[in-house]
Amino acid sequence: MDERLYWVGFNLIKGIGAVRFKALLDHFGDARTAWEGSPVDLAAAGLGSKIIERFIDVRSSLDLEKFWDQIQKQEIKVLTWQDAAYPPHLKEIDQPPPVLYLRGEITNEDQWAVAIVGTRQVTAYGRQVTEELTATLAHNGGDGGERVGARY
Repeated sequence: MDERLYWVGFNLIKGIGAVRFKALLDHFGDARTAWEGSPVDLAAAGLGSKIIERFIDVRSSLDLEKFWDQIQKQEIKVLTWQDAAYPPHLKEIDQPPPVLYLRGEITNEDQWAVAIVGTRQVTAYGRQVTEELTATLAHNGGDGGERVGARY
């Protein structure tokens, strides 16, 4: 069984981000063992009762293997911190995302890629800052062949 499917499972749990997921890995040793952990063990790993409840609800209602198969059928690649292809510069930030989903390939040119990540419910201020930042990036450096765009 591919260990990454458990990473994907944890990625679906609201409240479990990079910090909590790292704590789970440190406590349990791997994502599969953490996924199978009891509420008592999850609490010992540092999860609060609300997150444990959410986790138990998702774990009991989600067919993780079926979900994984859907990802594979859509030709979506899953990269985790443990994968050699995980972007090295992204690993350097304070809380890199434990899981990346991608279609296509990461190329050498992507070493200079920039991503702006935000909320799904963008504010007027967030939209303005994003537009200004992407415009500045588009107008500086490179040979003009960059792919620049903002999606909301």
